[in-house]
Amino acid sequence: MSNPLLHFAGLPKFNEIKPEHVGPAVDALIAEGRALVEELATSKEAPTWYNFAVKLEDHSEKLGRSWSQVGHMNAVVNSPALREAYNDNLAKLTDFYSDLSQDERLYAKFKAIQASMEFANLTPTQQKIINNEVRDFKLGGAELPAEQKARFKEVSEALSK
Repeated sequence: MSNPLLHFAGLPKFNEIKPEHVGPAVDALIAEGRALVEELATSKEAPTWYNFAVKLEDHSEKLGRSWSQVGHMNAVVNSPALREAYNDNLAKLTDFYSDLSQDERLYAKFKAIQASMEFANLTPTQQKIINNEVRDFKLGGAELPAEQKARFKEVSEALSK
């Protein structure tokens, strides 16, 4: 059986989504995201809008689309099983996004795009996205010392519950 939370063409398949789809979809998308982060963070190629930012944005859109369907279902057809799946996977997503927002390698690559000659040739919207990413890394704790990053992550996880 295919997982409707991993279907990205067309409209969401709300009528097919079951609580047992949530965990496998979240796990698959987080694993895909972690692999992408590692690939991009270790790339020797100079980061650009197209070889770096777009790839991260595309994955973020997929994960966001899938999770928003879960959130919607949890709000409108809540059940004990769906609520449990939602809560269990919210912690996984919080952990993933905390790690992402504190990844110094990604932060450095966004700052490199911002400081590059390419930046002036980006559209105002693209520039805004890059500027917002740099801001969000700062707010997410990317510049904190390791022990403060760990505490920041603990607080973020506690607040997500």
